[in-house]
Amino acid sequence: MTCQMQLKDFLRRYFGVFIGAFFASIIAVAWTFALAWSSYCRNCAQDGLFPLGLYGLFALFALGHGAVVRGRAWGTWLIAGMCIACMLITLPTYGHRPNLFIYTGSLLAALAALVALLLLNSQRYREMRKRLAEYRQQRRQARR
Repeated sequence: MTCQMQLKDFLRRYFGVFIGAFFASIIAVAWTFALAWSSYCRNCAQDGLFPLGLYGLFALFALGHGAVVRGRAWGTWLIAGMCIACMLITLPTYGHRPNLFIYTGSLLAALAALVALLLLNSQRYREMRKRLAEYRQQRRQARR
């Protein structure tokens, strides 16, 4: 019963900030991928490169958030790097004359990347990472 209450308290305190950072970063990554593909790879052969790139990006994204959930600190750096890359990729594509709707959406998604970075740097997210790392240590000690 206490384990169930601990989980409820943990989720009540940290789930909002985690899911906010997750969705803000996934919106930023998805829109940036669409913009980069329509700008830089407009004349590329679309045999299998598009799905392969999308699956690779999804795997990297899932690896970062999965590492955070498992109590690894490097997952946060991976997510933050992806959000920064989203902002750096979005702005210079204007010279390639992208679709105006996709470009505007990507600029708004760059704001979502800033929100994700803000949430990653918040006190509550840091507390969550610390508690998840403690849980990882407890699991490691319980296995011994």
